[in-house]
Amino acid sequence: MTSCHKGNKETWISGEIVNPDDSILQVGDSILPVLKNGKFIFNINLKSPVFYDVTYGKITWGLYAEPGTKIGFTLKSNNLSELVYNGDLVHENNILKESISINEVTNSIFNKEWVNIHKKNEKEFVSLIDSLQGLFLDQILSTQDKGKISREFNQLYSTDVKYAFGRLIIQYPDLHLTYSGEKIGLSKFTLDYLNTIPIDNRDFFLLSNYKRFCKTQIDFKANQVVNQNQDPKYYNDKKMQAVFQIVPNIFKDRYLRDYWISEYLTEYIDLNGITNSASFISKFKEDAVNQEFIKKIDSQINTELANREDHIVRVFKVVNGFVLEAHIFYPNEKKNNDKRAAMVIFHGGGFVLGNPSWAYAKAKQYSKLGMIAIAAQYRLSNYKDITPLEAIQDTKDLMFWLRKNADTLGIMVNKIAASGWSVGAQLCATLAIFPDTLPDSKINSSPDAILLTSPGTDAKGWFTELLNGANVNPQDYSPVDHIRTGLPPCIILQGRDDSVTPLDGVQLFYDKLIAKNNYCEIWIYDQVGHLFTPTSLGDNGWPRPDKKIQEQADEKAYEFLSKLGFIEK
Repeated sequence: MTSCHKGNKETWISGEIVNPDDSILQVGDSILPVLKNGKFIFNINLKSPVFYDVTYGKITWGLYAEPGTKIGFTLKSNNLSELVYNGDLVHENNILKESISINEVTNSIFNKEWVNIHKKNEKEFVSLIDSLQGLFLDQILSTQDKGKISREFNQLYSTDVKYAFGRLIIQYPDLHLTYSGEKIGLSKFTLDYLNTIPIDNRDFFLLSNYKRFCKTQIDFKANQVVNQNQDPKYYNDKKMQAVFQIVPNIFKDRYLRDYWISEYLTEYIDLNGITNSASFISKFKEDAVNQEFIKKIDSQINTELANREDHIVRVFKVVNGFVLEAHIFYPNEKKNNDKRAAMVIFHGGGFVLGNPSWAYAKAKQYSKLGMIAIAAQYRLSNYKDITPLEAIQDTKDLMFWLRKNADTLGIMVNKIAASGWSVGAQLCATLAIFPDTLPDSKINSSPDAILLTSPGTDAKGWFTELLNGANVNPQDYSPVDHIRTGLPPCIILQGRDDSVTPLDGVQLFYDKLIAKNNYCEIWIYDQVGHLFTPTSLGDNGWPRPDKKIQEQADEKAYEFLSKLGFIEK
């Protein structure tokens, strides 16, 4: 698409909220004050057409603007049915308004029939998707015949709709396999159709569904390449190799090419560390031409390197070419021949997210108390060839490594505690309950104490799903189902309203520990959920711990360690 708009032009959005009950209107990333009389006004220089998300109170809708236009609207009763447009682009914005009800219809169909829809054969599935897509596109056809909407809106809106429904088609084979057990591929006809949906065009870059569609398309094509790759390396490494191979074939625009490779590389570095990313970083810098994305990768690397300056990094394991590191924080006053108790920290993230840097802050807290603190790396599940079982093995191998190298590291071999939050806490419990011993020595993988914050306690649900069909019984890895006498001392720190790792399961874990005469403390904090996030904020988003309760929980952890002689307090 070639826009007819040349250069920046001032664009105005104004209007009135009738009987306003909120003083703020958000247009895109901009916050607009709403006056007491309900009036508001917003102006911005636009170079090209744009879709904004507009939010007032609890309602959100889409708004379309073009350079040099003046758009007005009145919102009555805080109800979208009472939204009335005036000024320029009335017909375009009315299409967006009408699409809300169509979207509700399609969402209702998917919510009710999601599984059955994906059990359909390809012809039936694509036919249904095409008919639902048509509900949106027919709006334009019926209006365009009257010459009432702009060419730019027609192209942008139609393309964005195709992105949304095209993404569903790309995902169909995997979901069909999940729900029907039948492994299929997309027909050449369907693949040819998907390839007609334009993505190598910066004019569509800011559309709401562009990036989601592109990523799904890249993932799909990368998987095809990976499936042909017989290299013994892990799936994640082979996929990153595939991205370097296929993205240049999809995107001739160098900005988009560099953008997408940098997006995948950024994620790879974050999940796998800069050591495992070295060859990919080098290749990206050799191939990329856009300084914006080169600087983005450099910034990410420099930040990680700077964060490593206050501690020692050691490789404790290399498996299938993948390097696992222990980030070791020593107390400032430690002397050369001085041995200290140690604290190993396992981050959370649902087995699929996170890296050792998530545990740096906790490690520094423990090192200030005189302990040697280790922020641990473990392999993350990828729904392919790495599961929670690999993470469990990594935690055991780290414990073996720490004990084998205790003298060199300055660690008291029988005073190694483990702490973690969420699945990190589950890994700690698993270490304690399912220990291994090296066959050529008496070195054991069990920690000498465990500190659990919002712990996962069983291997149901998410754990089982991540096993990806592995031929094992998940219950064999379920801590709560294997409590026995003689386990390490334990402290549990838990929010009463936790909906991620609910109190009922954690309480059962505690009760079983006590019933088997193990030492365990449990401290339950009111009005907070997962990782001490205030109940009012909910557990659906990123954890936001209540500072005061977090401090109280930390104090209980320090008292626990002091009782056991790990720290002096």
